[in-house]
Amino acid sequence: MEPYFATLKKQTDFYIAKAFYECLEQNIPLNITTLCAQAGIGRRTFYRHFSSVDEVFQCCIASLFSEYRHTIRPLKNYNIEQIAKEFFGFWETKKRELRLLGRYDEAKLSALLFEDGVSLIKERSDDRFHLFSVYSAGGFLGLLNWWIAEDFHMPVQELIVQFVQETENIFSKDIS
Repeated sequence: MEPYFATLKKQTDFYIAKAFYECLEQNIPLNITTLCAQAGIGRRTFYRHFSSVDEVFQCCIASLFSEYRHTIRPLKNYNIEQIAKEFFGFWETKKRELRLLGRYDEAKLSALLFEDGVSLIKERSDDRFHLFSVYSAGGFLGLLNWWIAEDFHMPVQELIVQFVQETENIFSKDIS
């Protein structure tokens, strides 16, 4: 059983993150005062958990990647279609959060998605394909950033099918 204070910390972090998303959704100016009011906590409680609003933003992204990490299976082989379905299928369920995080800071969202995503994909990859995994992580994350910037206009299934077809076309041709 988790110690009481660890459980309390998780609950407080959850309410602060929830308040962060609510402020973004309602276009409430984000600062520590409004965040504390929205979360129903005092400033001292906030500072026990975070040092800034930016840190809450980073925590929200880390939380998304933690959730993603728990949904993926170990790769037995490199199957681009399986990876694309898992990757984009997960992020499709997080469109609301991604839109709101982009509203806070689109450039930081892009940078943190890339940073966290590459480290996650390197963890998941087989040592035999380390460089290719990093290379493909850049492609997947770049495509995710494009999809976010396009406000998810392309349906996820269409995105996956088109991506897989284009990838297979590129890798099946002799590029000289």
